[in-house]
Amino acid sequence: MTSGIKKCLLLTTALALILSYASACSTKKSANTANSNTQPALKGATGKTTTYQNSSVKFSGPLAEFYVDFSFDYPSSWERDEDAGRASSPNFVKVEHLSDDEKTIENFAVGYFSGQAELMPQLANDLSKKIAGGFPDYKKVAEGPTKIGNYDGYEFKFTSHASDKPQGELDIWGRTVLIPGNDQRNGAVLLMIATSAGDQVKGVDDLGNKGELPIILNSFRFAKP
Repeated sequence: MTSGIKKCLLLTTALALILSYASACSTKKSANTANSNTQPALKGATGKTTTYQNSSVKFSGPLAEFYVDFSFDYPSSWERDEDAGRASSPNFVKVEHLSDDEKTIENFAVGYFSGQAELMPQLANDLSKKIAGGFPDYKKVAEGPTKIGNYDGYEFKFTSHASDKPQGELDIWGRTVLIPGNDQRNGAVLLMIATSAGDQVKGVDDLGNKGELPIILNSFRFAKP
C-alpha cells in the first residue's frame, strides 16, 4: 500500500470517527449496554470497572482487514454503543458516560488506521482542517507528540461550543491520538470527547487527565508491543 493510500485511509477513517462525535453537543438517547464483545462479566468486571477485549470474530470489512488486538478497562456505569463494531462503523468500540438528562459527559472510541509514524504531524494537521466544519466554533488548540502508556503517538486537541436549546450552552473538548502500527500489529486512532455537562473536566487540558477517562487510558494495552 502506498503512503498516499495509507494517508487517505487514515483521514477518511478518523474523520468519520470524529464527526460521529458531533452529537456530543446535544441530548442523545441511551443505548443498550449489552457487552457482546467483552469478556464474561465475572472475568471482565473488576470492582467498578469492566474490561473490553477486542475480538476479531465479530468484524468484517475494514474492521477485519485492519484489525488490531487491544483491551482497556472502563467504568461499569458507562454505556457501550451497540453501533460500534458493525460492518459500516469505523469504530471497533465506543463507550460513553451520560448525564441524567442523557448528554455526553465523556466518551472514548477506538478506530482503525494504517499509517506511518513520520506522517503523523501532516495527518493530524490535515485531519484537524477537515473536521473543523463538524463542530460549531471549532478551534485546534494544541498539537504534538504524546504517549498513551508505553505507546508513542501524535495528538491534537480542539475546543467547540454549541447552543443546546432549550437547555443552554455546552462546551465541548476533543482529543485525537494517532498511534502508528509496526511490523507486529496495526495502529489505532483513540478519540476522546468531554463536555461541560460534567463537573470534573473543566477544559481541554483536563481531557484524559481528570474525570474518568484516565481509567481507560491507564489500562489501554495492545496485545503486541
